[in-house]
Amino acid sequence: MITSRRLGYGVCVLYELATRKEGYHSARDIADGYRVPEAFVRKILLDLRRAGLVTAQKGRTGGYRLAHPPQAIKLGQLVKALEPDTPRLVYGRQRGGGYVPGEDCPVQGFWKGIEETFTRALVESTLADVVDRSRTPSRKRAPKAKAQGTAARRRKKTRK
Repeated sequence: MITSRRLGYGVCVLYELATRKEGYHSARDIADGYRVPEAFVRKILLDLRRAGLVTAQKGRTGGYRLAHPPQAIKLGQLVKALEPDTPRLVYGRQRGGGYVPGEDCPVQGFWKGIEETFTRALVESTLADVVDRSRTPSRKRAPKAKAQGTAARRRKKTRK
């Protein structure tokens, strides 16, 4: 799918800001929810702020929020903010390098067409489209901590 972690998590960051309650939200909360380093999320947010997609406020009640309503934010703007090159599809496992059709490949036209459709969909889609197509409302992605005393309530195994 998308070859860049920055772009993938950039969509997640914007999604979180679009679906959370009004106000500013910290990079730490967003990073913890996806179990990625806070510094990585901060770099993404810095690039999004430079592109005018989010605003930032310093201080105890500060953080980040969307600069525009989700309907006004095109994913093409996100791509431009986070990716120096046009994102490419990987055909197969990314770690193994995937399949890259060469100039002499007879099905290169097919794969190029798919890639163009993918790129066009990114450019034309809005953040509101992402929110509408998502299955669950925003909430912390990390698993809940176990409550104390749960071990004592477990059934004891009996020998037969």
